[in-house]
Amino acid sequence: MKQGIIIFAIVAAVVAFLAVSFADYIPPRALTATRMQVLRRRMIHYAQLHGELPGSLSVLPKMEGYDSSTRDGWQRDIIFEVSSSGVVSFRSFGRDGAVGGSGEDADIVRAFSARDAQGKWSDEMVDWSEDTFKN
Repeated sequence: MKQGIIIFAIVAAVVAFLAVSFADYIPPRALTATRMQVLRRRMIHYAQLHGELPGSLSVLPKMEGYDSSTRDGWQRDIIFEVSSSGVVSFRSFGRDGAVGGSGEDADIVRAFSARDAQGKWSDEMVDWSEDTFKN
């Protein structure tokens, strides 16, 4: 009986430790998508303040209370490009860090138009372009 209680206490302690350890875990793909959403807002905010898109993600203003990291969920830099038509794209190469792949290795690509139909800077909450979702 005493051994059973001791074994139960050890198992309960291990389960409690594991539960606490993983309580704040965010899967890397979800973390990457969230950081891209914040980057979109920061990029538009920068453009509205400076009249142009930034040349680097490192110059973007931080957003208080938000995760302002420019790295993906696998701790690699998020890549950004601006097309000649003003479409801003963010890209992560997924878990494997290589182009393409599937599942956790699939690229995560998000894009948005930096300007609206009237030529003004888009709102910080501008929608992602539908055809860029590749995960």
